[in-house]
Amino acid sequence: MAVRNSQGLQRSRLTAALVSAMLVSVAGTGYAQDAAPADGATAAAATDIDAVTVTGSRIKRIGFVTPSPVVGISAEEIRSTGAVTIADLMTTLPQLSATYTLGNSTRAIGTAGLGLLDLRGMGSARTLVLVNGRRHVGGTSGSTAVDVNTIPVELIERVEVITGGASAVYGADAVAGVVNFIMKKKFDGYEIRAQTGDASEGDFSRSFISATGGNEFAGGRGNIVYSAEYSKQDRFGRGDRKIGREFNINMPNPNFDPSKPPSQTNPQRVFMGPGGNSSLSYGGTFNLGGKRYLFNDDGSFRPNRYDGPREGANNCVDCDFADLNGVADLQPGFDRYSVNTMLNFEINENHKFFFEGKYTKTESDFLGQPPFDQPFRIRRDNALISPQLGALMDANGLASPASQLQISRFNVDAGRRGEQVDRKTQRYVAGLEGYLSENWTYEVSGVYGKTEIDRLNLNNRINDRWQAGMDVVRDANGNLACRVSVNPNAINPNTGRAYLDISRAGCVPFSVFGNGAVDPKAAAWFNYDAINRSKITQSVFSASVANSALFELPAGGVGFAGGIEYRKETSEEITDPLAAQGLTFLNAIPSRKGEYSVKEIFAEATVPLLADLPGVQRLSMDLAGRYSDYDTVGSTKTWNVGLDWAINDSLRLRGSVAQAVRAPNIGELFNPQTQNFATVYDPCDTRPGVTNGVSTAGDPALRASNCAALGIPANYRDTYTGNRPGVSGGNPDLNVEQARSLSYGLVWQPEFIEGFGLSVDYWRVTLTDAIGAVSAQTIATRCVDSPGGIGNDFCALIQRAPAAGYVDSQGRTFPANSIYSWKAINENLAKTRRAGVDIEADYRFEMLGGQAALRFVGTRLISSREWPFQDFPAEYDEYVTYVSDPRWRASLNASYKHGNWRGSWDMRYIDGNLRVVPESYNSNPGQISPIRNPSYTYHNLQIGYKVANTGLDLYLGADNVFDKDPPLNYFGETEDNANYDSIGRYVYAGATYKF
Repeated sequence: MAVRNSQGLQRSRLTAALVSAMLVSVAGTGYAQDAAPADGATAAAATDIDAVTVTGSRIKRIGFVTPSPVVGISAEEIRSTGAVTIADLMTTLPQLSATYTLGNSTRAIGTAGLGLLDLRGMGSARTLVLVNGRRHVGGTSGSTAVDVNTIPVELIERVEVITGGASAVYGADAVAGVVNFIMKKKFDGYEIRAQTGDASEGDFSRSFISATGGNEFAGGRGNIVYSAEYSKQDRFGRGDRKIGREFNINMPNPNFDPSKPPSQTNPQRVFMGPGGNSSLSYGGTFNLGGKRYLFNDDGSFRPNRYDGPREGANNCVDCDFADLNGVADLQPGFDRYSVNTMLNFEINENHKFFFEGKYTKTESDFLGQPPFDQPFRIRRDNALISPQLGALMDANGLASPASQLQISRFNVDAGRRGEQVDRKTQRYVAGLEGYLSENWTYEVSGVYGKTEIDRLNLNNRINDRWQAGMDVVRDANGNLACRVSVNPNAINPNTGRAYLDISRAGCVPFSVFGNGAVDPKAAAWFNYDAINRSKITQSVFSASVANSALFELPAGGVGFAGGIEYRKETSEEITDPLAAQGLTFLNAIPSRKGEYSVKEIFAEATVPLLADLPGVQRLSMDLAGRYSDYDTVGSTKTWNVGLDWAINDSLRLRGSVAQAVRAPNIGELFNPQTQNFATVYDPCDTRPGVTNGVSTAGDPALRASNCAALGIPANYRDTYTGNRPGVSGGNPDLNVEQARSLSYGLVWQPEFIEGFGLSVDYWRVTLTDAIGAVSAQTIATRCVDSPGGIGNDFCALIQRAPAAGYVDSQGRTFPANSIYSWKAINENLAKTRRAGVDIEADYRFEMLGGQAALRFVGTRLISSREWPFQDFPAEYDEYVTYVSDPRWRASLNASYKHGNWRGSWDMRYIDGNLRVVPESYNSNPGQISPIRNPSYTYHNLQIGYKVANTGLDLYLGADNVFDKDPPLNYFGETEDNANYDSIGRYVYAGATYKF
């Protein structure tokens, strides 16, 4: 067996050089030429020295030549952005959608603070995140999606992103591609970095501090790297920014000319302000005698002010309306603590032990809307009703003691709801790697990860207690008391049933007449901080072998890699018992758990086909395959075929086709079918230009006919403004998703332009049997858009209120004909296709005695199609040019170094797009103005100076230099509009000291 120690050391140094070369050129574009042998080394050894491993393959190969494009980010580039967490930085790459940023992570229960990556907008569950080429435990219950906010920023050496089907190499979840975080394996000395910054508007800051060290031991046979990080950002409210205090609302255009077609010069609706929803208020709103009244802070009441335009019963401008932005956040508070270590030890010249360990804790907190009621009911004999209010009720037919006044209220004085989410992530990797013989390498490893989540749902109102406490009477001594305290058999007017046992003891009476009327003692009694605990574990055992030259063909050596892997995933979520029973304002979410395991065998080969021929400097084929056996869905097969054709030293063509799979995750399989809520724009709403209404349908006449068949009046207007309850959940009968991906392109590095490289790649990913639940909106819409009438499966999943209205068990009142319930569970029924072109260009040159660099990375989206039902291939939605899917996303980075000075200027471009989906725009381009968002370019800069003869490095930076506000009414809070910055100009300064 040959001695490998000296060559191994050479390989490590040259590999690092090649990595750096790739990252200072176009990532995935430039690739190293064959290096000349070192003095005294054989040609075979030189070839081995050049061999490196790149994401997308387990075979070491010359340079970074693979049939699939690889996008890279280096540690230097990360530092030049001032990023203190990695997730938000990654979502600025054109290949990644901003599905989960810190700003929009609060949009679902329990997701605050998550940083999930979403390649090509195909869903975070379809993007595989690796650390050093190995799997990482998931960050949220029921899912294997990785919370990359737990990855330490300072230890990242580079990030490699490969798009397209990589399941054959890495297994399930790599449908859209792989993001591989490659960490520093060696670090010499010690380094401390600190940074802090503030937004130019409001009180928002971020800070960061880290300490990193590394050293060799055992005479250089071993090395260890260790690091600790702490980052913090403040909670930031919408009301802290001017854009959150403008209160724009879309309203009917008073100048609309119905004799002309709707257009942007003759729009049906326009934005006006200040305005909002007048159907509820902080102090309470009620309707009597055809008028709307609201309570003043002192408990008196007055008619609602309407000084401007009104629409229907709710929307108005220059009026009394509820300030919803005042109880919404732009960013959650987020603290991150991270401790990491990596160790490598050469047992002998052929075998090395490695270990990785991490512990990360993140703490997220945000506040949102308070519990609200539309409406609740107060009896006429309530002891807190003033004589003036009583007289008004009497005059309007509510004189009997049991008569009820319906009040809609945004209960800010009862306490805003919110979440505090603590996540603790541990991950440990141990293994051996080395040489089995002259040409065979091996690796065996074990990975164990665990994520524990403690979620506190703040001010989660116990509904029955809230209703009992406001039902106030006088006791035998004339004191104020809860009715249930005086009469244990009292009936709750909001539910029509007796009050629950949980409301009988210790009931605290309170007033709801006016903002600030709710007694804090009562709020402490009816509010409840619900506790939810989750634990996710992952165990992976793998073994692989590889040979870069298994045998020789006329064109070169055949490379091979193969191995086996076992993986087990578990998830358990224990929900609060009161919340699980549906007794609180929060969704009724029962506890859930599940697990699955998979055994896999995989192999890949790279086969040189031709070499050193006219027009064919080198032509090679890559083949990969994987067989998996799940204990849930059975066996699956994936494969990949790629071609790489180097025409000459300057031009290379490449292409690949692959089949990938994704097995359903634990939540999709085993989550119980439980209560959920969804925003539904009623498709039968007849107001001109209203979102998803009859007038904006693809076939307005068909929709109107079907709505009429449902018994809905021809002039119907939906007046329900809240989220609508329904049922959603898992399905244990799910099967795997399947995807077919294709990519082809070229790499051009012209010899006549030194330092320049260009790559252009077409890509397409088509996913079938996609797992998901049809949205409540889709169900409601397809019910009334069916050419066959309303006797379809969708209408059976939607329930509408009768002509007299409907009151559900929680006391929610639904107007006549409005949707009050829906049902949607997970199924394999959808299809998705994404296609586009990636362009990268890099140019590095000398300028004015320094080193300059320009790097462009852009994606032109050609297609973004969703088939809600793959069995109907002609029925799809195209999202290209919608706000979530702009035609172009790109970035241009310019950097310059001269002596100890350096500077960088980043420009991020978002193409102009539509505020409505293209189909709706095509149907009615004048439904609202503006209907388009203009193109955006954000500018970020950083200037740094390395103090001579010291280890001190100082830098100053700014994001969104020109303080560009997002488009009208966008706050970055949704999946759709998160591409836009909602913080405004942000300036930071930092220092690094290395010793």
